[in-house]
Amino acid sequence: MAKPQIYFETNNYAVRKFAPIKPASEFVPEKFRNLPIKIKEGDHRIDDIFSVKICPGIQDYIGLGYVIPAWCDMEFIPNNDEMFVRYSDPNNTHAVHYKDQIGDFLDTKFKVRTPIKLDNPWLTYAEKNWSILYLPMLYHEDQNFEAVPGVIDHDKGALVSPINIMVKEHKQFLIKQGTPIVQAIPFQRQVVTARTGKVRTSTLDRLNAINSLFSMTFKGWRKFMTEKKIFKVDSNDTKL
Repeated sequence: MAKPQIYFETNNYAVRKFAPIKPASEFVPEKFRNLPIKIKEGDHRIDDIFSVKICPGIQDYIGLGYVIPAWCDMEFIPNNDEMFVRYSDPNNTHAVHYKDQIGDFLDTKFKVRTPIKLDNPWLTYAEKNWSILYLPMLYHEDQNFEAVPGVIDHDKGALVSPINIMVKEHKQFLIKQGTPIVQAIPFQRQVVTARTGKVRTSTLDRLNAINSLFSMTFKGWRKFMTEKKIFKVDSNDTKL
């Protein structure tokens, strides 16, 4: 296997073995997975009407990067206007940010105003010029929490970092071991330049060329429009 760009490491054997970090494509939301592909069938594939399950943009987003799942059970217990987290693994420690640190930011979305710092067992670092974009599991709609989005330059920043989350409703709930917590999308830092202006002739030529793909075959044009985004895991140290 090629040399990794991203490294996730933990000394906890149980986490490595039974709650490993995996490609995000292995954490497809249940409702999305159970959707029918077609909602109306025609004579050929180009005549069919499809559900969002076949949308390449959504599929690619769901499968982008990696997912860090819950490494143990986590019980969230209301404590006055805050939440206390009890971990099934006593080696994990409850920690929070001060609510004053976020003021009224995002107060229409999160009723619990104290950000919680989940005691992440994974040490993460990266090759030079690689960072990770952390995103909440947006399509996992039945969760009472969301990871706080952000970027860490893991070739420069601290290896140990909690996973910061916000809680939506002030009620007792359980995050079971294996529940997807946060989506981690690596990217290489480089200067990116965007051009703005009026539509050029070359742009119109490209538009017409792409539109012509639709009728090339009865199977439609999706295979011409997308390219696989591949995220691999080189799993080590899972045998005793």
